[in-house]
Amino acid sequence: MPDSSAKPAARASRAAARAAETRQRLIDAAVELFAEADYDKVGVADIVEAADVAHGLLFHYFGNKRGIYLEAMRATAAGMSEAFAGIPDSTPDVQIRAALTAHLTYLSLHRGLALRMVLGGRGADPEAWEVFDNARTVVLSGTAALLGLDADNAAVKMVGRSTVAAIDEATARWLDDEASFTIDHMVGWLTHLIVACLRSGPALDPTLSVDNAVATLLGTDRST
Repeated sequence: MPDSSAKPAARASRAAARAAETRQRLIDAAVELFAEADYDKVGVADIVEAADVAHGLLFHYFGNKRGIYLEAMRATAAGMSEAFAGIPDSTPDVQIRAALTAHLTYLSLHRGLALRMVLGGRGADPEAWEVFDNARTVVLSGTAALLGLDADNAAVKMVGRSTVAAIDEATARWLDDEASFTIDHMVGWLTHLIVACLRSGPALDPTLSVDNAVATLLGTDRST
């Protein structure tokens, strides 16, 4: 005897798939629009037109423009995290250089988004910034572990945050004029920038030893 619940279940499944597709179209459209224009210059009508969906669906899924804006931020942070998925299982120096390469490649492919949203700074939008800041905390903790450093050490935290700020500023300048340096050149230079920041750590905490971390990052033989 046929299962009487099969057809309703199939319809529900198709409806859920359509809803997910519509929601994603709205997010994709919002990401593109907020990448190219300030928050105040992007209207709900612009987003729904770009997504080619009914006006009311944006409010149904996200509540208001602010809601979809923050969801666009989360999507951007997720996209950046996904860019690290291909990092090879190798030595720490190779992994960190691969992560820097993935980071710069992603931002160069999403230049407007990077300059306007990722590198905008805390002052631009504290709530949106928090989305990226949470992702940064995870990355900094992972990097500290790769380098054999205590991620909870106050000096390590200060050095890590300051290094990220320097990388952000350098990346913003590079995106303004990518023709000056290749990604490989930038990765090599950023590696040395990280080394320089690490070497400043003991000035904050004289008990902090960074020699092994520097050697690990540079891929040098610490026994020599």
